[in-house]
Amino acid sequence: MKKRPWLLYALITTTFWGVWGALIEIPEKAGFPATLGYSVWAVTMIPPALVALKLINWQLEHNTRAIFLGSVIGFLGAGGQLVLFETLRMGPAYLVFPFISLSPVVTIVMSYLFLKERASIRGWLGIVLALIAIPLLSYQPPQNGSAQGYLWIVLALLVFLAWGIQAYVMKFANQTMKAESIFFYMMLTGLVLVPVAIWMTDFLDFDS
Repeated sequence: MKKRPWLLYALITTTFWGVWGALIEIPEKAGFPATLGYSVWAVTMIPPALVALKLINWQLEHNTRAIFLGSVIGFLGAGGQLVLFETLRMGPAYLVFPFISLSPVVTIVMSYLFLKERASIRGWLGIVLALIAIPLLSYQPPQNGSAQGYLWIVLALLVFLAWGIQAYVMKFANQTMKAESIFFYMMLTGLVLVPVAIWMTDFLDFDS
């Protein structure tokens, strides 16, 4: 079987996410709430989801297993994002981001235990170095203001687990599901959580 250029795909994904991370700060710094930004993001997933379905001739996998796995992936990702918004309201970003950026540890451990994935010594060295680099790159200098209690630690842990488990479930689902079907259910669950994002929005602060 012809090997897929997974490294190329990973580099493209990393580039896209990096550009997205840079651009998403622009509306937030202009006063546009992140929760409304999530709502817009969820809606913009509709066109690529339709394109994805077109690529598989609209043959969406709709058995119970596919719906369950796709929905779990979507809710873990989008739900984790909404929890992150609340976390940042309570806790310091310079601690929150380095912590949740280590979520790949959860994915690696679960893949090792349940999928029996193994890496060479060189591979493990790369993983360790990457895990060290991620929080260092995510670090932000402390700003004025202190964290509101310790609830933010629990919320940050939830995001950490949600995104780590999501990546594992995505890997697991990819063994039997089409990526296009997975993306469709991610889009659907993202839209389902839009009312939650709107409910979380502080419109009084937005108006001011």
